[in-house]
Amino acid sequence: MTPTLAEVTRQLLMTYNRFPRKRLGQHFLIDPQVVVRIISAAELGPDDLVIEIGSGLGTVTAELAKNIHHLIAVEIDQELMNISKKVLEPLPNISFVNQDILKISLAELALGRHYKLVGNLPYYITSPIIEKILEGEEKPETAVVMTQKEVAERMVAGAGTKNYGSFSIFCQFYAEVKLNSLVSKSSFLPWPEVSSAVVVLKPYKTAKYPVKDIKVFFDLVHAAFQQRRKKLSNSLKPFGLTNSPVDLNRRPETVSIEEFAAIANSL
Repeated sequence: MTPTLAEVTRQLLMTYNRFPRKRLGQHFLIDPQVVVRIISAAELGPDDLVIEIGSGLGTVTAELAKNIHHLIAVEIDQELMNISKKVLEPLPNISFVNQDILKISLAELALGRHYKLVGNLPYYITSPIIEKILEGEEKPETAVVMTQKEVAERMVAGAGTKNYGSFSIFCQFYAEVKLNSLVSKSSFLPWPEVSSAVVVLKPYKTAKYPVKDIKVFFDLVHAAFQQRRKKLSNSLKPFGLTNSPVDLNRRPETVSIEEFAAIANSL
């Protein structure tokens, strides 16, 4: 009988006397159905280059690599990378990079090639990683990431909903964002404290929301949501708005991205 993903993971941890490191937010995915969902969401094909954030023990990496041309596994934990190298030795189409994903260039890793990105993101640095993915010079064609459920809900939230905020606007300004599926705590070893979700990001090739000055736009958005219960007329007072195209008596959570862009462009 073929061992389950959970059994393989436990066996590897026992063999190498390894325990998940809490400070690195390590929770190993052991649900094969979720792996299938990730592969399907990434729409992987035989010509694809994939950058994986966090190869862990290599069990998920192996499934990704079977479907594509080449995979670059970025793993900050040297010990885990050594384990995954041994696990994945039969697969010749995998390269390993022992680096912090926040300190390397995705464009340099891809060497100018089109690429897709997959990652089970450590919850404590999810936002900085998302920002790196979406603000980079060479963005992935598609990014499929596992995040905390609460963060995923913020990423996809629309105007007028309780989860809508500056992070929602940031993500949706740069990419089409979809919540693919929810993932239970029991899909991981060890169980995380919170539920998770698979999110699919498809960065826009051309700007969907034209703004004259991106910095001004995001400064304005952040200022508005720092005081989300106040009217725009109060929170945006430092910007000296005179002829705003949007009613400044509204609260920021009711204002769409298009409307924030219009306000920024009116300055």
